Amino acid sequence: MCDTMGIGPKFTGSGISTFGKNSDREADEVQLVLSIPRKSHPEREVLKCTHIAIPQVSYTHALVISKPFWIWGAEMGVNEKGVVIGNEALFTKIKPEKEPGLIGMDLLRLALERSGTAEEAAGVIIDLLSKYGQAGPCGYRDKKFSYMNSFIIMDRDGILILETAGRDYAIKLHNDFAVISNGITITSDWDRSSFAEGTDLSILTDPITTYFAGSVSRKRQNDAAILKGRGSIGITDVFSMLRSHYGPTPSQGFNRDVCMHAADPWIRRSQTTGSMVVELHPEDKIRIFVTAGCAPCLTPFKPFMPAAPFTDTAKGGSVYSEDSFWWRHEAYHINAVLRYDSVKPLVQGSIMDLEAQWSERFTAHMWDSSEDSYRETSHRAFIESDRMERALMEHMRKMRRPAAILSHFYWKHIAQRTGIPLV
Repeated sequence: MCDTMGIGPKFTGSGISTFGKNSDREADEVQLVLSIPRKSHPEREVLKCTHIAIPQVSYTHALVISKPFWIWGAEMGVNEKGVVIGNEALFTKIKPEKEPGLIGMDLLRLALERSGTAEEAAGVIIDLLSKYGQAGPCGYRDKKFSYMNSFIIMDRDGILILETAGRDYAIKLHNDFAVISNGITITSDWDRSSFAEGTDLSILTDPITTYFAGSVSRKRQNDAAILKGRGSIGITDVFSMLRSHYGPTPSQGFNRDVCMHAADPWIRRSQTTGSMVVELHPEDKIRIFVTAGCAPCLTPFKPFMPAAPFTDTAKGGSVYSEDSFWWRHEAYHINAVLRYDSVKPLVQGSIMDLEAQWSERFTAHMWDSSEDSYRETSHRAFIESDRMERALMEHMRKMRRPAAILSHFYWKHIAQRTGIPLV
């Protein structure tokens, strides 16, 4: 499960286009944040994607991406040209091909590497889809988990939704805003498509899986928040949208929480393992904020610099490691989830204060900017977040774990198999 939004200048009211996404994956699936430089490639180089290899192109753009550690592709990202993409799983009656192909996350990264506009990115995905299809395991531990894909692709000039089923696609252009959440959103009103004229894509929906994914409710929440804020949506408003819950607490949300929380090994297996917000400013300037960890309701969005990344966000594997920012945060996160109703009020005010401070200091800049003030603000944000979460873990030693029995058992199992210390 995931939630992705693109908001144009008319709705932000500031001349800025803003992208936001929560990536919902398996509970202990590390998500890395990487800054990848532009690069020239030798002729006839072969590129190894997640499941198959394809020919490399002669030149690839610089990127910032957020990706599951074991996958070549990415859940979300932005390139130096100001193209931003997020993808969503679509559950359709069209099943993946038997032979491995590219997965949606591969298509996303390939499009960022090879395109300079949103339209070019859509063209890259469509071309690769027709050549290689979309197939292969998309789950970390659940290797039977595979799906079709929906994408929000945007740049400073516009937003489009690209939805796929098998090797077919449809595109819908949006001027103001767009939201996707694990359900087909394009019916027969597409702007161009490989389907026959008049085809209604919604007939391809797998209704049972889509229902249990809670996508309708999550999309409705984000649509309503964007419409309510029309004309004055700032970056902290997008942070708030991505940390919203369906009910007063995540335990009441089923899969309807935008800020997704896992709770059991059957129905609620996904949680938000990484979040990203990107502002595309005029004159080719940009701002990137990431959580680099689970549950945006329990951690701040931190400024991230392409030219001076905080290196610990690029570290992490299958087991707990102190040199990984994601795993250090995850130790705090799991212990906090077991005491959620008590911990959230303690941390909520601090999160908002820190984000306000960082947003003020970390102004829009060019992609290659490496000014000391920006680097210091970005790196200090990760260090301050680390320090706050370590202090809260010490405080949690004195607190009970009132989580429901099933949830408590589930998280204890996750902690044991990954080596996370419980307090």
